[in-house]
Amino acid sequence: MIKGGPMLHLKFTPFPRLLTDRLILRQLTTEDADAIFFLRSDASVNQYIARTRATSINEATVFIHNINKGIAENECIYWAITEK
Repeated sequence: MIKGGPMLHLKFTPFPRLLTDRLILRQLTTEDADAIFFLRSDASVNQYIARTRATSINEATVFIHNINKGIAENECIYWAITEK
């Protein structure tokens, strides 16, 4: 996630969808909650990240909501990366 500072002006509305030969970079949606929950609750994924592991799908949904709120308020940018 990139956080905007006093010198950085972000505007990601509409959110850019980026395509490569193999990947799609897009905005998170609530349909990503299962994948986000897996990533945020898995011990091996989180072993080097200083955060509390997620314990519910609801926590993943709240995370997605907070990310999208930050994007809407031009405070951050965060892409979901999926295979085509």
